[in-house]
Amino acid sequence: MTGITKIVTEKKPADKMEQPLFAGENEVDSTKGDPEAQNPRPDARAYFASRRSILRFHVTATFLLFLVALMILIIGVISGLYIYKQYARTRMHRYRSKWYTFPYDDGESLAEMQKALPEINFFQEQFEFDLENGNYEKIDVPDFRGGREGRFIHDFNINKTGIIDIDGQCCFVMPLNRQRVLPPRNMYDLLKKMYNGYYEVDTEVVRETMRVVTPPITDFSSVGAYIARECQNLRTYMLEKVNPGSVVKRDVSTGVFGQFAGKNVVEIEILNLPELHEDFKKADNKA
Repeated sequence: MTGITKIVTEKKPADKMEQPLFAGENEVDSTKGDPEAQNPRPDARAYFASRRSILRFHVTATFLLFLVALMILIIGVISGLYIYKQYARTRMHRYRSKWYTFPYDDGESLAEMQKALPEINFFQEQFEFDLENGNYEKIDVPDFRGGREGRFIHDFNINKTGIIDIDGQCCFVMPLNRQRVLPPRNMYDLLKKMYNGYYEVDTEVVRETMRVVTPPITDFSSVGAYIARECQNLRTYMLEKVNPGSVVKRDVSTGVFGQFAGKNVVEIEILNLPELHEDFKKADNKA
């Protein structure tokens, strides 16, 4: 008997369909539609390289800041040393002497004066010299035989002499007499010789008569830096020389300043100084 074999064909479920041998075959790109998958994670090597660059930048910036600070410090130290050196040099060459005592020969010979010691007149001076450049010298004369306390500023750059009236608080400016006033270096050497007993000063008195020129000066550029520095806060006047023939002799004069600056004792009388001081008092009383 012949049998009929029925061939039964069964459909396999979809999930049991034959899978490809390699996972990559016929694989649909699953990254489509996945936003996170479309932005892949950064490479670790790039990350560490970026970190090294940032670190290197910070180290370089710190080093440069350190160099700048070090340079500022060095410049400050060098500038301080330079200023100190210049100051010390200025102090060294701006010599201030001790007090010197000078005999005052008022028309008599020194020998005659020495026979009557109680009648000998003396006055003291203190000097300040610009020994480096020889630009100026300053002489303080606190007591000149009943005269006024004064300070003389001799400016050898502009050939001017300033007289500071300490009592009257005013200044006077006149031409520098180089025949009577020695330059700083020469005067300094003369004082050393006097101190060591090698030289005796010429005590003969030379008198000069001056008159105040009014009004006071307002432009200090014409009197030089050294005189201007001493007189900038004081009433300052120019002096003019008076013809000896027109001078009226007075029994007592209160406008006399004196100095010894190398040659002779110079006595400077300012004729109208008392009247000038009276004007000062009137002006101050009105104020």
